[in-house]
Amino acid sequence: MILEYVVIAAGIFISHFLNGTNTLEIWGNKPDFMILFVLFFALRKGALAGLWIGFFGGLLSDSGLGGEIVGNVMTYKIGLHSLTFCLMGYLIGKFARSAYHENYLSITLYSLVITLVTRVATYFLFSLFFHENLSYSIFSTSIYNAIIAPLFFYLLGKLYRLEQAEA
Repeated sequence: MILEYVVIAAGIFISHFLNGTNTLEIWGNKPDFMILFVLFFALRKGALAGLWIGFFGGLLSDSGLGGEIVGNVMTYKIGLHSLTFCLMGYLIGKFARSAYHENYLSITLYSLVITLVTRVATYFLFSLFFHENLSYSIFSTSIYNAIIAPLFFYLLGKLYRLEQAEA
């Protein structure tokens, strides 16, 4: 049981590391592996796994944002990705698992729509609490995630030895 959590935590750190590298950058666009990781576990293991993996993966993503000086106050953007990722993980695990089918088209569409919705929600939170982040890519990341999601899901399925869970 504890080994399973350690391996999932390692996957969260690897996804965070992959988000920070430029090795998969194509024409200035990068995928968001953390969204795909949360989506994979939400669809395979359910709402509770999606919630917790989304929360900790989001916190790790937020920690990479750093701080910003506004006036004389240092502000940190902790909680933006965490909120959207854990809500996304929970809602997908709770309501979308029954309609999910393990095929190329299903994985591609789920990752496209979920990445798009999650990125829009995170952008809205950025704008609401801080300022508009004009460099935050929404559409290109969603399309890139949709393209690589089937391969990423296949690799995660083999790595974690998870068959599609029954709804």
